[in-house]
Amino acid sequence: MFVIACVQQIVNGIMAESDKEVEKGNFTMLDELHHYTSGMKALATNYAYFGIDELRQACGGAGFTLASGIADIWQDIAPYSTFEGVNVVMAQQSSRYVLKQAKKASKGQKCTGFFSYINDLDGICNSKSEARTAEEFGAIDHLDKAMKVNAAAQLRRTFELLKSSDAHEKNKQNDLYADEV
Repeated sequence: MFVIACVQQIVNGIMAESDKEVEKGNFTMLDELHHYTSGMKALATNYAYFGIDELRQACGGAGFTLASGIADIWQDIAPYSTFEGVNVVMAQQSSRYVLKQAKKASKGQKCTGFFSYINDLDGICNSKSEARTAEEFGAIDHLDKAMKVNAAAQLRRTFELLKSSDAHEKNKQNDLYADEV
């Protein structure tokens, strides 16, 4: 949940900045804002649903009784993954923006902000940890680097699979490799 709270702060800042730009007639930040909000919606509602369902299951049959209070919460949370956009679609829309950033970088254009790591996927993926102690492994800089390596490796693999697939040829309308960036 810490991650969701951090992302929420970031999204609030981007939203405030985007609102100022929209007032000036500049809509360029909306794509990035949609990436964060759709991804955050999918992530947060999945955490909520699966968390309360795990709690319900841990209580056995008592988890279903109205006296536990869990059944009411479970019933209230269950539709969240569908309201305001089905989570599968929200996650797809969020990931589409990241893939656009990867395509942009593959063309030699620079990604900025939180996506700047995409500019050097190979360098990040080939980097080695220099941590040797538990404290070094637990240091925030090391954890940040580890998450970048993980994200870079997954993104590079996904981008390679999509490029080698003929699926985008079959449906030009949804082409991730269209010239739009």
